[in-house]
Amino acid sequence: MARTELTDRTSWDDSYDRVAYTADALSLAGEDGDKVVGALGKPIEKLLAQWEALDGERRSKRRGIGRAHALVRRRDVQADAVVQDIHNDVLGHVKQRRDDPLFARLFPDPLSVVVRMALESQLPVMRALAHKLGEEETPAAIQKAHAKPLADATERGDAAVKGREEAFAQAGRTSARVASWRDDANHALRGVEGALQKIASERRLGLEWVDSFFPVADRRPRAVKKDGGGSGGSGGAPA
Repeated sequence: MARTELTDRTSWDDSYDRVAYTADALSLAGEDGDKVVGALGKPIEKLLAQWEALDGERRSKRRGIGRAHALVRRRDVQADAVVQDIHNDVLGHVKQRRDDPLFARLFPDPLSVVVRMALESQLPVMRALAHKLGEEETPAAIQKAHAKPLADATERGDAAVKGREEAFAQAGRTSARVASWRDDANHALRGVEGALQKIASERRLGLEWVDSFFPVADRRPRAVKKDGGGSGGSGGAPA
């Protein structure tokens, strides 16, 4: 496993920071004259450019979901107002007699039940109400006053719900691209690590040299010397 292994628990910003560290460390080596090591940074820099593009896309899709939620809520409030207008008009027409056949046919459920529904649940009720408004038993004046506002509210509500579904679908596609980017980053970092290990072996450099191209948190722990071994052992002078 590479020193820098990005997982789904690695935050998006941390992913950038960890990849950027390696890119900068490789670039600095190149600026100091080590062109072989500096050249290893090209695919890493490409990953950072891809991250920046995806970052803007992620924020845009997140904003899109928030806007879609706001629109659904707005259309819900507007739909409630249209249904309430019909309810009040019909109730006035039947002189507040809730057991009147006209009122009972149009509003078999209490208004409070209808307006408490989420918009996606309320839309079928609104379509059923529109059908009943169009029946010959419904007075023409009520049909004329409310048929179009109800149809418009239903159409706008349908569009808002579908728009929210699409916003979630788009965000899901972006999430899939983020996961793919993480896989590409891990593959590239493993490649860099392997190349650095080969260079270190050829130049007879230690693991600390390889470690220097990865963030501190991702470096492998050093071996702990046991008592009696090497400098600082029992009986020896302090290092």
